[in-house]
Amino acid sequence: MQTERANAKINTYLNITSRRPDGYHDIVSVMQTVSLCDLVTVDFQPAPQPQIALSVSGNADLPLDCRNLAWRAAESFFAHTNLTGSVQITIQKHIPAAAGLGGGSADAAAVLRALNSLCGHPLTVEELCKIGVSLGADIPFCIRGGAMLATGIGDALERICDMPPCTLVIAIGEEGISTPRAYAALDEKYDFFKEKSESSNAVEELIDLWKNDALSASCSCFYNVLRVLFPKKMPMLMPSNASCAKTALCRR
Repeated sequence: MQTERANAKINTYLNITSRRPDGYHDIVSVMQTVSLCDLVTVDFQPAPQPQIALSVSGNADLPLDCRNLAWRAAESFFAHTNLTGSVQITIQKHIPAAAGLGGGSADAAAVLRALNSLCGHPLTVEELCKIGVSLGADIPFCIRGGAMLATGIGDALERICDMPPCTLVIAIGEEGISTPRAYAALDEKYDFFKEKSESSNAVEELIDLWKNDALSASCSCFYNVLRVLFPKKMPMLMPSNASCAKTALCRR
């Protein structure tokens, strides 16, 4: 049995540059792991046939079958390793759903890490990420964690300097917005991104400011394209006390 922290992530910068023929979107994003997390416990026992059981506390609305990313992560792990066994997944939810914090992806990443450890590490981190991206674009980042510049559909990751130490206040509204709904609305507004978005130097400036421990100054570079359509519902980053270099993540 193994328990993993499934840490939430924030997008301090998120822009969409184009839409691919397969429906996925090319993005430019600066992602950062935060301490808010779900706790994912995985119990694995070898068995002739794969068996998966899932229980969740803290959110009664989440599915407990193959509609859940954590369940599908276990299925994919078995498919890629040719291993079989009985798996009990227990998730204690603390990350709000549909809040742009990657809770489902973090849970799936935790399941992949735990199963890989319990089975003797048959897969490398890179192989785990390949499994992850087939399930969700954020999962490779959630497997690795830290601070990353993400491009492509979110699967091309470059390690960058972490956000300077700070306090985050996470506030959510009553209604969340699913990723498919958010991206569908953006497609409609921007005519399916037929014209590629112009690049910005905000990302490079943000990364340089973090290198120099200039959190307050970096806040002027924070951006999330989804707030264009959902200004009262999508995450927003702002300094709560610039002199103390504290940052508040607000969704209002």
